[in-house]
Amino acid sequence: MTDKKKMIMTGVCLILFLIGAVYFHAQVSSAIILAGKRCLISVLPSLYFFSILAAFSVQSGLLDALAKPFQKFCRKWLKIDAVLLMIIFFSQIGGYPTGAQLVHNLYQEGRISEQQEQELLCVCMGCGFGFLLATVGGNQQTALFIWLMMSIPVLLIGMWKIRYMILPESEEQHWKALAVCITDSVGSAAAAMIKIMSMIIAFSAVMGMAEAIFSDPGDLIRSILEISHAAEYARHGSLSITAALLSFGGLCVHLQIAAVCENHLLWGKFMLYRLLMAGLTYGLCFLCMKYLFLGDLAVFLPETAVSSAQDGNMIPGCCLMLMSVFVLKKYHFFQKSLTNAEK
Repeated sequence: MTDKKKMIMTGVCLILFLIGAVYFHAQVSSAIILAGKRCLISVLPSLYFFSILAAFSVQSGLLDALAKPFQKFCRKWLKIDAVLLMIIFFSQIGGYPTGAQLVHNLYQEGRISEQQEQELLCVCMGCGFGFLLATVGGNQQTALFIWLMMSIPVLLIGMWKIRYMILPESEEQHWKALAVCITDSVGSAAAAMIKIMSMIIAFSAVMGMAEAIFSDPGDLIRSILEISHAAEYARHGSLSITAALLSFGGLCVHLQIAAVCENHLLWGKFMLYRLLMAGLTYGLCFLCMKYLFLGDLAVFLPETAVSSAQDGNMIPGCCLMLMSVFVLKKYHFFQKSLTNAEK
């Protein structure tokens, strides 16, 4: 397809979206408001602090320090790099963008190539405990079970994928001042979270138009498109399918990861791995529920959790304002530096 045809198609799509945004203004506005509430109630509290910790582990050199005691064993017997293994493990704890953030930081430091980053992004993705607890209403037993069902396939396939992907020996680590590390980590996490929440809201606006044109797709389809709807599906759906949905992550999360890693994604391979992980998670969860004496694990979101999450708490809004200040301050400093350089 020529550039002229691409430009024409882009222009046609833009006009259609503009017409839809005007014609379905009420539905789009409602979808944006609901998405904003989900971001403040679920996404921000469950991911922001983990994102800060992920950035801090790289900024401070802590990631290498944690991997160092296991490096000799991993390289000799497993033929893998302990730093990469640590990143895969962290990605399962921190939440969806954490793995992409860690991998992209390694790429920015020049420790891995773009091709290696693309390979790692296929496996360095997990739901994380924060989002899991928000999905199952704080039920720790269910959250731990789903986390294991999602993490076991990722860790096994991830260890196979990083075999012989040995990082070059890093130079002597020069530790930054603690205050500098914390400030840089908070700024980096804030930038990542704003990208993520902006993508959720934009994606929800498009979904609002689509639902107005067609019909209500149901919580299952909504969860495939935007994973924060999994909490609604979990109230009445299958636990195995809920785990598979969380493992897949949703198309909106995939776009968020593309934004965090500056679109260093091989989309075809990435989607195949997401489908593979979702299938393995579903099968493992189904077999464990059927053949192990797990009892009746509750997955339904309690009404108390819903009511408490929708109160007038100002803390999430204040956190969002604080993130915006950090990002705008960092952007202003960057623009000022460019202006001085031009002079």
